[in-house]
Amino acid sequence: MNVEIMNVGTELLLGEIVNTNATLLQKVCKDLGFNVYYQSVVGDNPQRLYDCLKIAFERGADCVITTGGLGPTTDDLTKELSAKYLGLDMVYNEEEARKVDIKCRYCTGVDQVPDNNFKQAYYPRDAYILENDMGTANGCAMSDGQRMIINLPGPPKELQYVVEHSLIPYLTKWKQDTIYTYEYLTMFIGESKIDEMLRDLIEGQKDVSIALYAGEETVRIRLAVKASSQEVADALMKDVKMEIEHRMAEYIIQEKDLKAAVLKKQPKISLTYHGDFRFHDEWLKPLMHESANIHIMVDTRQESLGEVVCVSMNDDYFEIPTFVKAEYSYAKVEARFVAKLYQYIVRHNQ
Repeated sequence: MNVEIMNVGTELLLGEIVNTNATLLQKVCKDLGFNVYYQSVVGDNPQRLYDCLKIAFERGADCVITTGGLGPTTDDLTKELSAKYLGLDMVYNEEEARKVDIKCRYCTGVDQVPDNNFKQAYYPRDAYILENDMGTANGCAMSDGQRMIINLPGPPKELQYVVEHSLIPYLTKWKQDTIYTYEYLTMFIGESKIDEMLRDLIEGQKDVSIALYAGEETVRIRLAVKASSQEVADALMKDVKMEIEHRMAEYIIQEKDLKAAVLKKQPKISLTYHGDFRFHDEWLKPLMHESANIHIMVDTRQESLGEVVCVSMNDDYFEIPTFVKAEYSYAKVEARFVAKLYQYIVRHNQ
């Protein structure tokens, strides 16, 4: 099933909140084996929201999952526009109205619930209700027999609850093969060189897809395959993994990241600073010893375009140029430092 995720809310476009809902739904779709080719954000505008639904189905969606716009206010129109797009009538649901009344009284302590709250009791005819015990706005799933739209609440705590307790059980009937992945972490080699070494595998990929992701000092090789179980996925990836491990043996690092790789080596280090720049070195503390055999000194030098971090490791020396201030490029500086430290440890068998 091809799914498009549509997050509704002007506050998302203004950068007022982080869109965590999209990430959660992407993971759910991956686990259920659904294809997610597009994810969009649209403000609280009826015409643009309707247009986004139209575009989603025109470019191949079987199902659109929306978040937000299910509340009692006049700009909460996701459910109404979804029903309109599919040509479905909205009907008043007495049982849902009762739930809204009970929840609103409980939350606010009022004796008389304002009428606009009962807007949340209207649903497309024959819609499947996705219960939301964390708020007043239930979600729903509607269909015209060919296309499906699922409306979910926008507040993250409500969305997570509905997804876990209502949506996943509902969607399980359409569950397909799950996407399983496996990653290699490589170092001392660039992305373009890996692409060259694995080009025949990448160009000839069928069941198993191969993708490269370059980091600051490392490159990840990710394998992905759709399968009915982990055992089937392992069998499908077996030959490709063996070939990659043979070709890339000298570059593959077994740990999940370079910090873990350094910590596993357990080198004894000392760390001295000159200048203002400091590493967030909590992770380094277990490695610091009075009887250190790797003495590290970190200094900074000002150049016209920014600070240069200067690092000495015993007799080794390297520089990390940054724009403006080194702290602004902290991730880059730390990644380079960790990579050089790991490289030094391996080279000197520390």
